Amino acid sequence: MIISPTHVTQKRPHHGMAIIGMSWLTMTLGLFFATLAGEFTRIMDAAEWMIHLIQAIVMISIVLPALFFIRRRFHMKSILLPLSGKGIIQLLSGALFATCLTFIGLAIANMNGWVIITEWHFSAEFLIAVIINSCIAFLYEALPEELSLRGMVYDGLRSRLRFPVVFAYVSQVILFLLVPLSVSLLQKLVGMDAGNQITPEYIILLLTYGITLQLLRSLTQSLWASIGFHVAYLEVARFVVIPDDRPALLSYTEQDHGLAEIFILYMMTVFVGAIILALLNSWRWWSIHQS
Repeated sequence: MIISPTHVTQKRPHHGMAIIGMSWLTMTLGLFFATLAGEFTRIMDAAEWMIHLIQAIVMISIVLPALFFIRRRFHMKSILLPLSGKGIIQLLSGALFATCLTFIGLAIANMNGWVIITEWHFSAEFLIAVIINSCIAFLYEALPEELSLRGMVYDGLRSRLRFPVVFAYVSQVILFLLVPLSVSLLQKLVGMDAGNQITPEYIILLLTYGITLQLLRSLTQSLWASIGFHVAYLEVARFVVIPDDRPALLSYTEQDHGLAEIFILYMMTVFVGAIILALLNSWRWWSIHQS
């Protein structure tokens, strides 16, 4: 998909600022125009799946060419290798990690009576819905976000501006948080309803989520793993924990409203995932420096 350049030029700090700024702007404008296209499609009474498909097409059509141009313009090393056997394993490993954390959280909640599973609904309709939604999530959310933020932006901070790891993490997460904030502002300026309500809880989730994905990329040295985690998190959220009107894998009752979302998704999948990844990264760093 994206191949490494055959030559490398001198790395300059101002190039790093340009890489970071252009990559962040690409993600922000891509998301804004995708939501704008979705709004126009919704006005025409299109089916919900068609709206999401249009958004994915617009998003990927803006972000991928722009990032390819940035990579070529500044002679960056490849941030996403062609999908190989190793890439597939990394993609599936990231997805499996997120899925396991979610179902461990579901099991813990069920054993403690916080969530009571009443019925399972696995069916062909459920499977098809998950496959279609996963493809759209990959194109609309996971691939462009990981390439631009955990890829280009982070590489610009580390390799071009020479930021220490901690500062690069903090800077990348702040820039990640600024994407939905900026998109919401742009939506209001053109008269659209903001896609997301920017609440303190939402900000905390984004900050932790961004750290978790960046830790996974650092541990595996691969964006495929973070892409796999990203897609799997979205799918278990949409089809297991908070399916709304989508085909659901199961039905459950909760001790308190919202408990399943808070404990399973936020606490177990994101927070516990971040802790596990932080420990594994620390062990990896210690092993490298001991050898």
